[in-house]
Amino acid sequence: MSTTLTTPRFSASAPATAVEPQPTARHRLRRALSFEVIPPRSEKQAARLPGLLKFLDSLSPDYLAVTSSANSGWLQGTADFIADITATTSLRPLAHLTCTAGTEAELLPWIDHLLGVGVRGFLAVRGDFPAGESNLPPEHLRHADALVQLLRRVETDNVACLAAGRLGIGVAAYPSGHPESTGPEEDLDVLAAKQRNGADFAITQLFFDPNAYARLRRRAEHAGITIPLIPGILPITDVRRLHTMGRLSGLAVPDHLIARFDHAGDAAAARRIGLEITAEHTAAILDQGADGLHFYTFNDLSTTEELLTALDDKGVSVSSFPPPPPPRRWPPSTDNTSTTQKEARS
Repeated sequence: MSTTLTTPRFSASAPATAVEPQPTARHRLRRALSFEVIPPRSEKQAARLPGLLKFLDSLSPDYLAVTSSANSGWLQGTADFIADITATTSLRPLAHLTCTAGTEAELLPWIDHLLGVGVRGFLAVRGDFPAGESNLPPEHLRHADALVQLLRRVETDNVACLAAGRLGIGVAAYPSGHPESTGPEEDLDVLAAKQRNGADFAITQLFFDPNAYARLRRRAEHAGITIPLIPGILPITDVRRLHTMGRLSGLAVPDHLIARFDHAGDAAAARRIGLEITAEHTAAILDQGADGLHFYTFNDLSTTEELLTALDDKGVSVSSFPPPPPPRRWPPSTDNTSTTQKEARS
């Protein structure tokens, strides 16, 4: 009896006629729970954040992603906010690092500074082009895979400071396709390149169809991509936000989602409908074997709380994601019997 030997498909662009092995079943990972927050851009915004951070801290998420943008002073705003988070909570920060934030020479001291304020994880993304631009300045790294390489070099240089540990590095994935991509094959090739360069996991950008996540996972596994793909959950609060999400992501909003708002009599009803849609999609994504959930909070405590309540109504409790605390070892026993008495009985 002959046996056909096959090799993994190293490129998602390999010929469709190539013989592909079935992906090896993965060990079931403990689901990750994470949230994303934005550095405050005013004193008014800053005043609202302690309540949100306290609530998120009570959920014991695996990490808290902190964004970086020109509106919040790039990495200065990120670093300042992370320093405040680590000083006032037990949350574990993961810093956004973007190609748009500066040249390699400019990024390196900021990476060192972020390590100094306690960061041990990064989300490496290219970032959006400045308004009116279609390319990055010449000295900037071009794509996120180059950022991943840079972070791994920094990790090697700081191995003693990190106690021989590793930095956790996340990247972006696109279930419905990157707006600049030529198609699904290029999206997979880019994701595979990020994995080869050292990415540990990926967080998805916006998608409206829960089945798009399942298709991405299936195609990624066939392409040899084994890093966890964690769905990013953006709360829908009304039809206006739904259209905004579509515009910013370059995706068409499905008509059936828009139709759900046709009978919303007021803003409160529209809000309930939007959060119910978000909860339905989130539950469906978990049913398809998601490796975790990453919630974009937009620094909105009430929306985050209401979405988690809507999820709980559908039988999804994020409080079950973190592992239970270990048993207490002190006092070792509530039995008041003396050691001598116990020994005598034995």
